[in-house]
Amino acid sequence: MGMIYSVDFLELAEKINPLAFVKYLKDTGWMLFQTKKSYVKIFQLEREDNFYQVTIPMDKVLRDYREAMYKAISIVAEAESKSIEELILYLLNPNTDILKIRLNKKGVEAGNILFDDAIKLYENAKKLLAATALDIIHPKKYHQGRIDDAVSKFLSSCRYGQTEIGSYIVSVVCPFAEFDNKNEFHQLSIFSDEEKCENSLTRKVTSRLMSNISTIKRHIDDGETSELSNLGNDNLISANFYEALVGLNLSGEDTSVEFMAEWSPAITPPSNAQNRIMLTNDYYQPIQTAIDTLKEETSTATKIIGRIKKLESSPDVQTRRTGKITVVYLDDTDKRKTVTVDLEKSDYDRAIEAHEKGSHVEIIGKLSSGKRATMTCESFGIID
Repeated sequence: MGMIYSVDFLELAEKINPLAFVKYLKDTGWMLFQTKKSYVKIFQLEREDNFYQVTIPMDKVLRDYREAMYKAISIVAEAESKSIEELILYLLNPNTDILKIRLNKKGVEAGNILFDDAIKLYENAKKLLAATALDIIHPKKYHQGRIDDAVSKFLSSCRYGQTEIGSYIVSVVCPFAEFDNKNEFHQLSIFSDEEKCENSLTRKVTSRLMSNISTIKRHIDDGETSELSNLGNDNLISANFYEALVGLNLSGEDTSVEFMAEWSPAITPPSNAQNRIMLTNDYYQPIQTAIDTLKEETSTATKIIGRIKKLESSPDVQTRRTGKITVVYLDDTDKRKTVTVDLEKSDYDRAIEAHEKGSHVEIIGKLSSGKRATMTCESFGIID
């Protein structure tokens, strides 16, 4: 068995950026040993009674580059009590947080899995990230309508890593990325400022995802299931997040799903973060109840489709936090109606775009009746 994998590992080792490897060693406490040779870097580490030394080949044209790289990886993996596979996955994706979701159920041995279970696992892993990002950017009890651009851009930067052997583990690789003041999306690199990475959308999403799961587990363990649908706005967990969680096969009997976070070693890990949390099928029912409660609260909402006739907001773009729009739409009896809606900044920015293009907008929220009708906004979307 070993041989099959080591051949692949050699090939993967060759793809590792030696500069990223050097930065990793510096960040994790290895000491650089001065040498006159420019084509290698030598690092040493003393841990308890053990002494380790690795030689990193710096030039890919060296004849034995991949063997030397593989040897260096195996020494570092041994020193850090990691598997070679784990270290390679990390070094190929150095500027990332990696979330791993492991499915344990009867029949998932030997690293293979039923098609349907695999599809559910991959789809809901993506939904879990989407819901977490939406909860951070627009806290709402239930997100309806299409996903906004910021979240789509974030999701399209994430990818799946090598699947690991041992039950069935999906690795979701989340590269550090952020939005600047103009709402432009930037990927950060391993050489970006550490503080930027720490405050990036990516780190907010990965740490929030793990803290959400630990909050859910704690409330259910303490018998406080009603708390799940009553969390304050700062810690709000949407019905979408719970749905994605349940969608990871939690409804199956004798099933458990384990969540593991591998925080980028180049960045300080989030404070008081949990790195491993297991949910079993026992948690399915209370989570399903929270979904029903949250959806019930939003089901009294009205949906309107119309065009924007007026935009109002603070003239100073820098201090702008909200905006107000006036929308003309047809009611159920095809009568023209006008309503004003307060929007948060990111939705207001999209409203400006819709107004400019003359696009229809879809708004879901509570509608007040009367002459000066207003509407709270639970979901705002542009219909192209």
